[in-house]
Amino acid sequence: MAEIKQQQTKALVLGGGGTTGIAWEMGILLGLHDGGIDVSGADLVVGTSAGSVVGAQITSGHALEDLYARQLQPLEETREQVVQFDMNELMRVFAAGIGAPDVQTARARVGAAALAVKTVPEEERLEIIASRLPVKEWPHKQRLVVVSVDAQTGEWVMFDRDAGVPLVLAVSASCAVPGVYPPITIAGHRYIDGGVRSGTNADIAKGYQHVLILRAETLDISALDPQNTTPFESFEGELATLERSGSQCLVITPDEASATARGPNPLDASRRAISAPAGREQGRLLAESVKRFWLK
Repeated sequence: MAEIKQQQTKALVLGGGGTTGIAWEMGILLGLHDGGIDVSGADLVVGTSAGSVVGAQITSGHALEDLYARQLQPLEETREQVVQFDMNELMRVFAAGIGAPDVQTARARVGAAALAVKTVPEEERLEIIASRLPVKEWPHKQRLVVVSVDAQTGEWVMFDRDAGVPLVLAVSASCAVPGVYPPITIAGHRYIDGGVRSGTNADIAKGYQHVLILRAETLDISALDPQNTTPFESFEGELATLERSGSQCLVITPDEASATARGPNPLDASRRAISAPAGREQGRLLAESVKRFWLK
């Protein structure tokens, strides 16, 4: 896997977290902006699953206030849906990777399980993702990297503007939660959620001086398997990789109010309108500490 050639200093990592995670992350970013620090102009933006949506939104050239306002729209005015999410079923799909001889094989086993599940039609899912993106072109002023996993080979991939893949397809692939949404077809391959490799894929930003990580979901699936052959990289391992490269890291996770606002189902789109304000308030509270980190 080719590494990012970094010549710049600031990276923003946007992790997975479902529909409510999108709202929370957008709220955090606007709250930071309210407090006098805009991190959306980072040199590198890494998006995984929900974070790929947010990454595509904030690099679109649209104002954060307008992007945030989208999260407050009544559900019936959007293409969003309330998906009945079963964490136990998701764990069953991920458990297909336990005991594999290596992580790529583990991811391929999860991919096989995802391919076997009947979901909504792929075209319907593409239309929903397209409705979330204010523009359909990759950004040119910043480097946006969207992470996904080949369901058949288990190889993880980084889509960017040089990959020759439409932005809507890349984001849809990164958001293809196994067992919930359909794997996305790109050039004859089927791709699933970038979270099958890691909830944040933060290690992509290694070498950048300042790495700010929004981690909406703190569950580390690697903890399920003491042999460490699950399809998830350890978040602690990613942080260690970043630190060894000289990167300074700051991680933001939902505070109690934000976690309560998001509720137990990350795919409950009806909670966007309370998740976003909770994130915004948390962002305002964190603005000074983030400013010291980002600007030092």
